[in-house]
Amino acid sequence: MAQRRRKKHTTPEMFQPEPVRGTITIERLAHGGYGVGYLNGLAVFVPRTAPGDIVEVEMTETKRRYAFGTLLALQQASPDRVPAPCPLYDRCGGCHVQHLPYTYQLAHKTTQVREALARIGKLPDVPVASMQESPQPFGYRNKVLYHYDSARGALGLVARGEGQILDMPHCLINDPRADAIMARMRTLLETYPLLQRVLHQVQVQVGQRTGESLVTVFVHTAPPATLLQQLWDGVRDRATGLFVHVKARETPELFSGTTSHVAGATVIHEQVGPWRFRIEPQAFFQVNTVQMEHLYDLVSEAAALQGDEIVFDLYSGGGTIALTLAPSCRTVHAVEWSRQATLLATQQAAELGVSNCQFRTGKVERIVQRYLAEGIRADVAVLDPPRAGCLPDALQALALMRVPRLVYVSCSPPTLARDLRVLHDLGYRTTHVQPVDMFSHTYHIECVATLVRG
Repeated sequence: MAQRRRKKHTTPEMFQPEPVRGTITIERLAHGGYGVGYLNGLAVFVPRTAPGDIVEVEMTETKRRYAFGTLLALQQASPDRVPAPCPLYDRCGGCHVQHLPYTYQLAHKTTQVREALARIGKLPDVPVASMQESPQPFGYRNKVLYHYDSARGALGLVARGEGQILDMPHCLINDPRADAIMARMRTLLETYPLLQRVLHQVQVQVGQRTGESLVTVFVHTAPPATLLQQLWDGVRDRATGLFVHVKARETPELFSGTTSHVAGATVIHEQVGPWRFRIEPQAFFQVNTVQMEHLYDLVSEAAALQGDEIVFDLYSGGGTIALTLAPSCRTVHAVEWSRQATLLATQQAAELGVSNCQFRTGKVERIVQRYLAEGIRADVAVLDPPRAGCLPDALQALALMRVPRLVYVSCSPPTLARDLRVLHDLGYRTTHVQPVDMFSHTYHIECVATLVRG
């Protein structure tokens, strides 16, 4: 008679493998600012490392072909490594490449764009210019979102990889006026215990050329009018206007409830070239004013308008690109999914005296297909989509229209490469890509790509 096999009991500990550690040499930089080395034939991505570093790492996440690791010890520093100017750089999640010289950052980002086009887009022959450097690599952010941890009483930025809030009195890449407002908010938190119980986040928007600033306080529950008045009294010498946003639910979306004006101005302004643009709490506006000006010059140059063209501005946001192109063409049809942004664009056009822009709310892929059915055609189309890029339907509609010239503004080289490949297969040739350093000391990259049909 066969014996019954005894059942083997397991415990949770038996399923927990020992963390893998090892020493690797960082060979290159990858997208995201990760240094890449190899351990037992496996590519390991390690943040805050530089090519030439010899580091001891511990695996934090392992896939079939690659792994992510954390830096345990720097055994030998790369000759390209420099001391990070921010004392909280190793902990903060805001910057990624402060340990590299600025000129090295620029060269690395240019390489990242070329590699994305070759590897993802299978477009190795597309001309990519050298990264356009920023004349202001520190203190450039005109919009900052601060988080509040009521348990620790910390008001600041999110720590890297752990979700903890770092109580940062000063951030090197933020406009110093935003930090000054945060210093005042910390004083108000110490003064008013009720604010500690309701506060969630604080957004500060700064008009760097005008000196105006807008503060939006995000709260879990609606605060009494007396507290809102105390907030305004506390920041009115530094802020132009104050809003409060009561969160209806916890979602990744920043604005998920009701926004109310408390006091001061309802909008602030920023000067970009000859244009004076409005900024509202929910409006998209490039975070780097100086480089925004350069970016729009590049878009105008790529569009090559002669004065009689019909232009599409797709994913138009608050209409800033449409308004800058309007004097150089016959008509601009601007499309944006956010009704609030479309209203802002319409108001901006009226303020600036621009009458040849038509703003439409809806999904780009649907509106472009509607234009196609209505017989509306464009000579030039500008696309400035979010990080996820364009849906294929939108690109196919532009190809069906046979739009002669496209200008694609992207904040993500991987999705740019993917979409340029789609457009290549639809009959478009990418003639030039110009990377712009909008986000110094981070891995983010802005690009302007020029495409022609045929």
